[in-house]
Amino acid sequence: MTVSTEAETRYLLGAELAQAGHYDRAVQEMRAAVQMQPDLHTASLQLGLLLLTMNEPSDAITAWQPLDRLDERAALRLFKGGLEALIHEDFERCIRLLTQGIAANTTNPALNRDMNLVIARARDTELRAVRTDFSLYDQ
Repeated sequence: MTVSTEAETRYLLGAELAQAGHYDRAVQEMRAAVQMQPDLHTASLQLGLLLLTMNEPSDAITAWQPLDRLDERAALRLFKGGLEALIHEDFERCIRLLTQGIAANTTNPALNRDMNLVIARARDTELRAVRTDFSLYDQ
């Protein structure tokens, strides 16, 4: 088995483990895949998403660092930027970058569905963050 094939196999195993709720093992497999093949960019994105799901935003940002080597218009790099904006509660930027990433991503419809879910959550959070108690404002 070549390094590339083994890395892809470990990434797919990690994805299956994540689907089954075995997050710690999933992280181990995805990290191993990225270490074996640093340009396996989908694995870097998914590893970061998994870490974000596990409430480890700093580790997620670290996992996404290899995506900085991609063209700034590449879908995965736009998704990275949007997710980092979400972490920093910059919902407008998050929505804008994820929307651009969806437009740029013509090869992975499942990932676009996931990013649309993130956009919906960001919009909902952005709306809830608006103050509605007008007594808190100076008159």
